[in-house]
Amino acid sequence: MESEQTHPHIAAGNHEGYMEYALEQARHSPPAPTKFCVGAVLVDADKNNILSTGWSLELPDNNPADPGKTHAEQCCFIKVAHKYNLPEERLCEVLPQNTILYTTMEPCNKRLSGNKPCVDRILGLKDCIKTVCIGIKEPENFIDQSVLVIGRQRLQDAGVEVVFIQGMEDRIMKVSLAASLKMNYDGAEGLEFGGGNTKVDPSVLSELPKGCQIISTEGHGVSFWANTGRIDVELADGTPQKFFIKVISKEQGKYMMHGEFESMKTIHTLMPDFAPRPIAWGTYKSIPNTHFFLCDYKEMIDEMPDPHKFASRLAALHQNSKSPNGKFGFHLTTYSGNLPQMNEWEDSWEVYFAKCLRNALDLELEAKGDDPEFHVLVPVIFEKVIPRLLRPLQTEGRSIKPSLVHGDLWYANSGIDVDSDESLIFDACCFYAHNEYEFGQWRPVCNKFGAEYLAAYHSYVQISAPEEDYDGRLDLYKLRFNTHVSALFTENETLREQMLEDMRDLVKRYG
Repeated sequence: MESEQTHPHIAAGNHEGYMEYALEQARHSPPAPTKFCVGAVLVDADKNNILSTGWSLELPDNNPADPGKTHAEQCCFIKVAHKYNLPEERLCEVLPQNTILYTTMEPCNKRLSGNKPCVDRILGLKDCIKTVCIGIKEPENFIDQSVLVIGRQRLQDAGVEVVFIQGMEDRIMKVSLAASLKMNYDGAEGLEFGGGNTKVDPSVLSELPKGCQIISTEGHGVSFWANTGRIDVELADGTPQKFFIKVISKEQGKYMMHGEFESMKTIHTLMPDFAPRPIAWGTYKSIPNTHFFLCDYKEMIDEMPDPHKFASRLAALHQNSKSPNGKFGFHLTTYSGNLPQMNEWEDSWEVYFAKCLRNALDLELEAKGDDPEFHVLVPVIFEKVIPRLLRPLQTEGRSIKPSLVHGDLWYANSGIDVDSDESLIFDACCFYAHNEYEFGQWRPVCNKFGAEYLAAYHSYVQISAPEEDYDGRLDLYKLRFNTHVSALFTENETLREQMLEDMRDLVKRYG
């Protein structure tokens, strides 16, 4: 159906081969802040014929009847519709009866842009599209997985088979994040990790052990905001050692690296075995306006830690930390993702949290624009819900101490050290807070720190009084996290709906 495009020959039934071709499409997706680069391929399974291809933002978003950014799956359908001069709703008149859709990332189930979700588009063609093959699920830190589970279930209930193609997750994720990296890291082309490269910037080299020899550099990990890698060296005495490096451009990147260094230094000073040792942060000499964070490299097991072992360490961090002035806040701005947190010192946790949430809401509004519900819900959150849930913590003889919190402790910011078999935390954006604030990040259903971790934690640390407000407080803290993440990922419409649902629930219960 795309006569102007020559497609490769892929063997019939070769799902991996077609997913590779979808990944090739994803690489064409143009850069845009915090968007996923997704590719899709539509295939006639009976004739083993490629019908169309698409990638995120390939086609313009100027259709008044169907506004919003174009997704990869949508582009596949639009191309076929244009070929036959049909509306998308009538594509079953021309699509083969055994069509397979390959897409590198799970189809969206909800959009706020006004554009029809991809799940709905597929369901409209379910008489022809019998199978949807998916490379990866949408990353769990960006979206409430219950929304996507509903999407999968809707497809399956309608008779559409959903198949996950295993083994390509890492490569697909790196391509999915590539556009974001280009937007946030101008100097990526000036520093290459891997491929036999042993070049290290002089500013970084000066922070490594004196007399060491660079053996290799390798890309390590995936980040929306920075280029990340590992530096392997041989010390003067022949001992091997490894270091982790994070590199980011722009003036904002300098503040991000400084904030992460100070956060990790504060944790490591208090509990040296709970975080990799931070070594330095600074600015490159060889690449203009490019900044780095350097720390010890720790080989980690990608498994959830033992609840009691992890909880005992986290409890010790919270209990043994001491705010330098007895107030809530931090001595400099820290960044969650690439957006700043409000860290100005306050005596009152209620006042501090309200300022923190207001900052997150302002960032979210700037990123995604106004919403009529904001004018109804937000005043109630600040005038009624926050005072109702947080003021009792520090009135009527009750008090809470400012505790050092990690600030973004979702499960992917933790790991198990291969050498010590002990849990570690990293990627911190610290400040001194009510200790229970940490668990707002554990509240979304997508997180893996479940009820067993909270129960283990509270076997070491008592729930703050009044205990009957505990669930409400954690839901209020969850709102803060979900608001910030909605501001971070501007192309993900579902995240705003999550945030609004949090507000609706809190207003209903406490407004």
